[in-house]
Amino acid sequence: MKNIVNLHWQSEETRANIHRNEPWTEKEKVAFRIAFIFFTIMSIPTDYGYYVMLGHFDWLNLNYRQLTEMAAFFNPQFLNVYSESGFFGVASYINWPFVLLIAVVGALIWGYFDKHRPSYNDLYYLVRVFARYRVAYAGISWGYKKIFVMQMPVQFEAIWNTELINFFAKRLYWEVLSVAPVYEVYLGCAEFFAGFLLLFRRTTTLGAALAFAVFGNIAISNHAYDIGEQVPSALMAVLALFILWKDIPAIYQVIVREKNTILKHYNPTFGKAWQRWVRTGLKVVFNFLLVALFAYYEVRAVVQNDFYKIPNTPGLEDTKGVYEVRTFKRNGTGLPHNPLDTARWQDVIFENWSSIGVKYVNKPQQIAMFAAGSYPRVNEPYDGKLHFDWRGDFRRYHLDADGKKLPAKVKWPRDVNIDWEFAGMQGRVFYYYEADTVNNVLKLVNKNRYHRDEKMTFTYEQPDKQTIILKGLDDQKDSIYVELKKSTYQQPLLSVNR
Repeated sequence: MKNIVNLHWQSEETRANIHRNEPWTEKEKVAFRIAFIFFTIMSIPTDYGYYVMLGHFDWLNLNYRQLTEMAAFFNPQFLNVYSESGFFGVASYINWPFVLLIAVVGALIWGYFDKHRPSYNDLYYLVRVFARYRVAYAGISWGYKKIFVMQMPVQFEAIWNTELINFFAKRLYWEVLSVAPVYEVYLGCAEFFAGFLLLFRRTTTLGAALAFAVFGNIAISNHAYDIGEQVPSALMAVLALFILWKDIPAIYQVIVREKNTILKHYNPTFGKAWQRWVRTGLKVVFNFLLVALFAYYEVRAVVQNDFYKIPNTPGLEDTKGVYEVRTFKRNGTGLPHNPLDTARWQDVIFENWSSIGVKYVNKPQQIAMFAAGSYPRVNEPYDGKLHFDWRGDFRRYHLDADGKKLPAKVKWPRDVNIDWEFAGMQGRVFYYYEADTVNNVLKLVNKNRYHRDEKMTFTYEQPDKQTIILKGLDDQKDSIYVELKKSTYQQPLLSVNR
């Protein structure tokens, strides 16, 4: 039987003195200066827009969406390339060499004024702490999204009845994962525990190894499916590798050579009471805010049916399903079924919530995106040129390209602004509706933010549970009469559970 090999930790007193007085080589000091500046910039918020975002938070009424923005999205974004590669490919990493250049220049200046310091143990400890908590909170925040089945929510009628050719690659990937909620929870647990282990010094090595594997896989998936979040996920993997770097020789000794080894970590001594209080206070505040309070808000959202991608206003009772358009009249003229008719509705979907999806032929709509800051916006230059802005990713934080505050948004009901039914898809227009069940009136508004001026009003009748009759004016002010019949078709893979 082979001997059991182990990783051993040295005592607190011993760890605190490891290499304290051992001088570093010049190469080590040069490499560290560059690494310190690079990973510090990558680990802490350097984006002006990030602080603008924090200023818009209602701190007395936080929610899990705001905490996600706080923990997960602040990678440096001083440079942008508005092109396919700039959003999905190699050019999306343009800020990495830019920050590396800053680090090299800064290291040269630093080295000129700091030639005689023998080592940087304290600063090495500090930058590893920056990286640890950066990866930890990102892993925990995105882990929560999957554990509570929010990032890839359960499927619904529009997904089951839209041709695959109308899906973006990213949306297809999202739906593949949403088919198996248990697997999504498993992925969330992997992210969460990677982050959670990084919160503690004794489990940092294990957490960093797990985080490197998890976020590395996520980065690859982002490139494969044009998801658009490859930069922050790859950054988490690189930061995890940086945290793990010092322990790689010890891990090699255990796993490959099967020898006992010791993890040698330097930890500074906090000799003054105020230093210990500050250290403990920061840990308590951030761990409470981004771990404990975050979990509370996630659970509360589940209990209150506040899934950020799913509407929660109940729809008309017993109307959920796909409806065939049996009769369609426009301005009194009947239009027979024709799959190429641009004036006729092709079919209609009623969701379990207050949304109606109408399938048209050749009705242009601005496709809604759902990648945070990773897709081109309307009216942005798609010119392939390099754009610099010292404020960072100002697009998402209430500023326009000239640095001016954006006008106040029109206040719509919550579910009007939730576009998950059609984000990353085409082929169908979704309307939010308000139902007056006393007078049998439906008021519809296009949920696409770029087409909110398209509104319709109908009276409705339900002769039976399978039929809905709509009469009224469409968004072109034409008189419309529609008789809908619920389809009896059952999706083969879902017929057992529906």
